Amino acid sequence: MNLAPFAYLIIIIAGLKMAHNIVVILLMAFFVFLIFLPLVKKLRSFGLSDFFTTIIVSFILFGVLFVIGGFLVNSAQSFTQNLPLYQQKYDALIPHAVTYLKQFGIELQSDNIASIFNPINLIQHAMGFVKSMGNIMSNGVLMLIIIMFLFLESSLMIEKIFYFLDSKEAKEHMLLFTQSINTYFAIKTLTSLLTGFLIYMLLSFFHLEYALLFGFLAFILNFIPSIGSFVAAIPAIAIALLQLSLLDTFFIVIGYLVINNGISNFLEPKILSKGVGISTFFVFLSMVLWGWILGPVGMFLAVPLTITLKMAASYTQKYRWISVLLSDKIA
Repeated sequence: MNLAPFAYLIIIIAGLKMAHNIVVILLMAFFVFLIFLPLVKKLRSFGLSDFFTTIIVSFILFGVLFVIGGFLVNSAQSFTQNLPLYQQKYDALIPHAVTYLKQFGIELQSDNIASIFNPINLIQHAMGFVKSMGNIMSNGVLMLIIIMFLFLESSLMIEKIFYFLDSKEAKEHMLLFTQSINTYFAIKTLTSLLTGFLIYMLLSFFHLEYALLFGFLAFILNFIPSIGSFVAAIPAIAIALLQLSLLDTFFIVIGYLVINNGISNFLEPKILSKGVGISTFFVFLSMVLWGWILGPVGMFLAVPLTITLKMAASYTQKYRWISVLLSDKIA
C-alpha cells in the first residue's frame, strides 16, 4: 500500500497550520477577489483598462474593508465589555427556569441548567469570530495589495491558463467554470445582503441591542449553506432571551426561520440556474478541519473554497467524482 500521498497530505496540513496567519490573509484575498470580480468585469466592459479598473475597485474595496473592519472590532469590544451584565441577567433567569420546569415535573438544579445551556459561551465564541474578521479587514494592507495584483492580472492569468489547456473542450470547461463561479458569488452576495438587511430590520423592530451587528453576522454567515444561518441566529436569540420577553424572542425565532428559509430555499434556487449545494456533512467536516487549521476565520472560508473546488471538479471528467461526493444530491 502506497502511503506517500497520506504523508504529503500531513506535511501540507502541518505547514498550513504553522503558517496560518499568512494563509488566512491569502484565502481572504481570494474570497474578496471573487466577490468583486463581477464589478471588475462590468467596468472593463465600458472600455476601461485593467489599470484604471483596478484603481477604482481598490478605492471602493479599501473604503468597504476599513469601515466594516472598524465597525466589527468596535462592536466586538463593546459586546465583550457588556458580557458581565448579560451574565448577571442570565444568572437571574435560572431560578425562574427551575420554577417553570417544576410545573412539568422536571427537577433540575440551577447548576445543572447552567452546565447544559449557557448562552454567554455561545456569544463569546461568536464575538471571537467577529473580532477576528474585523482585525483582518481593518489591518488588511497586505490583503488589499494581494487583491490589487489579482485584479490587475486577472485577464492575463486566464490567458495563461488557456495557453496550457491542450483542447478546445478543456478551454470551454474553463470558461464555463469562471462564468459559473462569478455568477454564483455575485448572486450569493446579493442574497446575503438581503438576508442581513431583513434580519437587521427584524431585530430593530423589537429594539434588540446590536441589531446591526447581528444583521452583518447573518450576511457573512449566509455564505455557509445549511448551518450558517443557524449559527448566525444563536447569539441574537441568546441576547433576546436576556433582554426581551419570551413572546418577543419567539417572534424573532420565527422571523429568522421565515427569512432564511425563504431566501435559501425559494429565492436562490429560482435565481441560480445550476445548483451548487454541498452535503451538510461535508459543510460541517470542512468547517471543523479548516477551523482547526486556520482558526475561526478558517471555518468561514472553508465553505466558499469547497464550493469553488466542487464547481471546478464538475467541469472535468477525471475529477467529477469529487463534485458528486461533495454534492447534496446526485443529478
